[in-house]
Parts: sequence; structure tokens; C-alpha cells
Amino acid sequence: MIHIKELDPPRGDHLSFYKVQETDHLNAYHWVTKSNALIEKKYQLSVLEQKLILCLSSLVQPSDEAFRPYRIKVSDFVQLLGLKSTGKYTEIRKIVKALQLKTLPLYTDQSILDITWLSSAEYFHGKGYVELEFSPKLKPYLLQLKEKFTTYQLKNIIQLRSAYSIRIYELLKQYEHIGQRTFLLDELREVIGISPTKYKLFGHFKDKILNVSKKELEEKTDLCFEFAETKTGKKVTEIKFLIFKNTNKQRALSVSKDPDPKVQLKVILENTGIKTSVAKSLINDFPLEQIERNIRYSQSVFTKKKTDNPVGYLIQSIREDYAHSVTRHSESKLPEYLRTTEDLNVSGDTLPREPEYNASIIEEHLLQIKQLLYNIMEFSHQDEEVVLQRYKNEVLQYLSAMMDKRKQQNLPLLDSSEFKDQEIRTYYSSLFPVTS
Repeated sequence: MIHIKELDPPRGDHLSFYKVQETDHLNAYHWVTKSNALIEKKYQLSVLEQKLILCLSSLVQPSDEAFRPYRIKVSDFVQLLGLKSTGKYTEIRKIVKALQLKTLPLYTDQSILDITWLSSAEYFHGKGYVELEFSPKLKPYLLQLKEKFTTYQLKNIIQLRSAYSIRIYELLKQYEHIGQRTFLLDELREVIGISPTKYKLFGHFKDKILNVSKKELEEKTDLCFEFAETKTGKKVTEIKFLIFKNTNKQRALSVSKDPDPKVQLKVILENTGIKTSVAKSLINDFPLEQIERNIRYSQSVFTKKKTDNPVGYLIQSIREDYAHSVTRHSESKLPEYLRTTEDLNVSGDTLPREPEYNASIIEEHLLQIKQLLYNIMEFSHQDEEVVLQRYKNEVLQYLSAMMDKRKQQNLPLLDSSEFKDQEIRTYYSSLFPVTS
């Protein structure tokens, strides 16, 4: 039985008894990591219930061995969940109580276990925070994940207005690297939590679920998709999703309009979860260029691997200038787990390891640069036209450097047809036009 307690502010050693740390800071740039098994579970939660669970999930660190009570500012919930500023305690309690009445069925060969999402919820009047704790039965799905998991930044779902859009986003994010995913129609309905009596006609399902999710994901997330219907006779029985990275829109949260670069950098640092006092100290102690390049570098690391403490890593990256270290091909300052990987460097100095400098290797490197630049755009709120121009400059510079290397090794120039990417092919042709 779950007990919901309404208590006066804690006294004495109450906090040490529960081992609750300082107030946990919610931030839209935090990462959510869930096992694929949990993503594919069949459950029905409202949009606010899902967002609350995902906000809480973003506070879990990969190295955590057990859940703890997460102390969260009510104001953080109000901002991220889009709640009313008045009656906020009541509204949060309403969401939590509704959530605790819903169970998640876990099936094994021997049993069916119905668990609640939260084991406890505690409200502290006059203190501006609540404490929530996950059910320990969720540990295999959120803690110590080494394989078969999906990770994304909280900001991708926080602005979605449909509960079904959130579920579809996660299901597609899981298969992003594959580029497509197919569901039987009945299976999809069940997984995203649609009642059998709701949207029974496919036309209604298509308009209210698929098209709404398609529009929301394209406008507000890092993914977009197209879908195709498969019919058995006259009945639609299968949906195939084609999944794409969404590079068409600049999906930014609020950012300072102040033209002062120091003010803009401070806002960017704060958006990553760095405390205001620490952000000010970094800006005062280090060159702005050093801060900017390490924000870009850290973001490229985070897109490849979730770190135990991304905020701490970013701070250390700025202080130790990891980005400069990588540019000079020195890994001495990097954490051990990064020394086995080749980091991206957005410059023409980084050469492929293979001596032949063939088209496929060059193309792969340039496409990685393109993706990194779009990640930077999303992280630092740069204008897309600026990013596209920068990418063009990087491509031209890099192609020139590669062809110089080929000449040094007495290798012929590449033919533009050897590049599969149309954009790269066009840039290459402008540098090395075919002469008759």
C-alpha cells in the first residue's frame, strides 16, 4: 500500500535518515535513459503523468545502484510541465495521486506483477519542494543499464501536448539508428495505450494519432517520420514508420536576446544545468572562445555516450580545455573511457586513418561533421543558415586537404560520382570540375 504523506517541514535528522541530497535541479537538457523493454511495455498514462515520470527519470544517473527520494522544486515542475503557477502543490499532488492509481504490468513465465510507478510521494508545505521515489521494482528498467537501452534529452518530449506523441517518439527513437520500424496496427494501438473502443475507424486513428504525432515530432523534437499503410484486403493492418533525424527546425528553449556574448554564454551554461554562480565564474576565468569550443565538444561527446555526470564533465571540459586537447591529437586530459574512441574534430586537420583517403571514408567523416554541427546548433541556438554555411566551408576545406594528401601519395583525384551524398558531390565538383 502506498502512503501519501502531508507533513510539516522536516526537523532534526529527518533528511539524514532518508539520505536525501540537496534539492535536485530539473533541466530540459538532462538525459532520460530507459531500457528498451520499458519503452515497449503496454501502459496508459496521461501526458502530464508521463512527463512527471520522465522528469524524475532524468535525475537517475547511470552509476546509481538504487533509487533514492528525489527532492524537486515545485517551480521546476511548474515550468517544465506547463502547470498553473497558482495552486501548484494541489495540481502536482493531483497528477501524482492519479499516477499512483495506475499500475505497470510486468510479465514473467511464472507470474504477472502489477507495480506502481512511485513508491512514495511527500509534500513539504512552505518549503517549495516535493520528494518522489520510484518503485524499487523499476530498477532493472532504469538503473545500471549496460545494453538495450534508449537515451534522449528531456527537452524532446517536454513540449509535446499529446500522450501518444510521447510514446511514439520513444518507440521511434529506439529504432533511430535502423531508420524504420513496423507495427501491426492492433499492436501499435495497444503499446501506446489506446482503448479498444477509441478511434476504432482507421481514418480517425490516422488523423488524431499518426498525423498529430507526425506534426508534433517535426516541430518540437530531434526526430521526424513518414509512415506507410499496409492493407489486408480493404483493411489497414500494418504501419511502417520511416525515421529521420530532424535537422529542418531549430528547436530551442528560451535563450537570452541580449547581444552581449557573455550574457548569451551564461544563459547557455545555465540551460545545461550549471549553477549561475559557477557559470559566472567560468566566464570570468576563461576566454569565451575556450568556453564555446568546449560546449560544442562536450555536446558531441554526449550524443555518442551518456556520462555519469554531464554537468560536471562540461565544467571540467571547459577548465581543462578538452576540445583544444583533441584538436592537437592529445588525449592525455580526457577521461579513460574516451581514450579508446576517435573524437570528432570540426576542422580540416583531422585525417582519416586509412592511407588511401577514399571517397567512402571522406564522405562518412563529412556527414559526421554535419551531424555534429546540427547538434551544436541545437545546443547553442545558432541560426541554421550560419550552420549550413559553416558546413559548406568545412566540406570545401576538408576536400581540398584530402586531395592534397592523395597527390602527395601519387594517387589520382577522385571522381565526383564516387560520393553518394548529393551535397558533397556538388561541393566536390565545384572544387574539381571535370575538364574535357
